[in-house]
Amino acid sequence: MKKAMLFAAMIFCLAVPGISWAKALMPGLPWSVYLYEVGRLLALLAFVVMFFQYVLSSKIPWVERGLGPGNLFKLHRRWGLIAFLLILSHPVLILLSERIQGYASAMSPVKILGAVTLVVLSAAVLAALLSRRLHIKVQTWKRVHKATYVVFPLGFVHSLLIGTTLQKGPVRVLWFVLAAGYFAILGYKLLKGSPVKHPS
Repeated sequence: MKKAMLFAAMIFCLAVPGISWAKALMPGLPWSVYLYEVGRLLALLAFVVMFFQYVLSSKIPWVERGLGPGNLFKLHRRWGLIAFLLILSHPVLILLSERIQGYASAMSPVKILGAVTLVVLSAAVLAALLSRRLHIKVQTWKRVHKATYVVFPLGFVHSLLIGTTLQKGPVRVLWFVLAAGYFAILGYKLLKGSPVKHPS
């Protein structure tokens, strides 16, 4: 997969939820409500970027040949950080919006699922960024990194159950297409038993 093709695919997948979100946005609302809506948008975009993280780390030969090991690692690391910042901003903006509007929505199992997703992803990102500095063992880092494979299904369920943008239309279709791609990648990795490289 050439770099241009990968970027084109990701831009398309980002545009689908972005356009649907923008079309549903109502004009004339208080800025605190728009803050909430931006928080929702960031979660949608983060989910798409996370999917492409699995593509980059899939070890599929035509992906590696098209990008090359150097570009592959750089993109994987860079997009991983972007996805993490987007996901982290999602609850921050929503909670901030609620506080400004003077209320706090009740905790629910779906929200707890989202919090668990964030915790798992945070652990994986911090382990990758600080592995050298904290002298984390390679095997320990590998286990933490593999834990990121639960992020997608957790995020998938969380977004489908709580996200209004995903109740119908092209975004819902895209989500199931990405889920099919994720399980195909997971199945490929399980069959190949490909190892995860330690970050350099």
